[in-house]
Amino acid sequence: MWKTILATIPALLVLSGAAIAQDFHRVTVMAFNVENLFDTEDDPANTGDDTYLPLSVKQANPDHETNCRANNDIDFYAEQCITLDWSETVLDRKIGALAGVIAAAAPFPDILIMPETENPAIVSRMNDALPADRRYQTLVQLNSTSVTSDRGIDVAIASTLPLAAPAMAHAVDFGDDTELCRGTRDIVEAPLTLPDGKVLHVFGVHLPSGGNPLTCREHAMRTLISARNALPPDALAIAGGDFNLNCSETRGDLFERMVRFGKWAVPPEVTSGCDEPGTNKHRNRGFGTWFTWSFLDFFLVSENMLAEQRSMSGWFANLGSFRTVVVSAEQIAASGEGFVSTKRFNPEDGTGVSDHWPVMIELVTRP
Repeated sequence: MWKTILATIPALLVLSGAAIAQDFHRVTVMAFNVENLFDTEDDPANTGDDTYLPLSVKQANPDHETNCRANNDIDFYAEQCITLDWSETVLDRKIGALAGVIAAAAPFPDILIMPETENPAIVSRMNDALPADRRYQTLVQLNSTSVTSDRGIDVAIASTLPLAAPAMAHAVDFGDDTELCRGTRDIVEAPLTLPDGKVLHVFGVHLPSGGNPLTCREHAMRTLISARNALPPDALAIAGGDFNLNCSETRGDLFERMVRFGKWAVPPEVTSGCDEPGTNKHRNRGFGTWFTWSFLDFFLVSENMLAEQRSMSGWFANLGSFRTVVVSAEQIAASGEGFVSTKRFNPEDGTGVSDHWPVMIELVTRP
């Protein structure tokens, strides 16, 4: 009898181990500013897409140059609007470069947050460029951002996970600073069903650019915090994308207060300073930002996903897994002195990918 009992113990241990292994889940999240992912079609309601048209279409419109100069205060952007040939060939190269980086990420991201997409059609087109076994089943692109106060670009969210409820857009309220800050991209919220049935509220963000005063980004963060606070206290939440907060701003007291007030946590690298690593490099942007790195792109996770916090949420965010994703030489530019930075897509020769490196973080179940 004892021999029979002892003989069954190894089998029971194997079955127990298998059950434990089956209960473990890992979800990987990537945030990737895809830098001006416009299609080649003219949207008559959006003057912001005039830059991203084939040259043949531009030359056929006698008002094109006038419109470009009227809608672009900076000469560089006006000339780009006039002369850039955003053809189907160029767009195919751009999409191929982006898809190559996403497909090569290890592990492949279960959730992908993409600032700077023009419309749902271009997001679907990029998804179709991924390998057949790595295409996303859930695509969120609400096309909600104003084309009059901004360029009509939106944050998209793609995922292998299904939606638990309809996605929604949160317009940023600038209050008395509306004239100062003009417009920015809506914050997109997508509630996704995790492998264990729980719901993760994913917020995709693209805050006002560094050319705007810090107060504009503060307003956007307040909008994010309000959306987060509207959820039940025990809700799982992650915010990711392009926060456009430079390395000096994320080290400041204001950012620390916003994180604490919003009941968020942030990977420590984001607030560590202006040295490598980072997702974007400042060059000649004024005193204090000369050749410095910033994590413009990062994640905020709800406090109930901190590993050291007692929680029945069932998940924790592995802050130590936060990292940049560089999988191709096409993502890297080097100066004549050999210094490295991001390599934005060059429409003229089809090289480069984006002026931002993507970032990733992993969410895992806690027993």
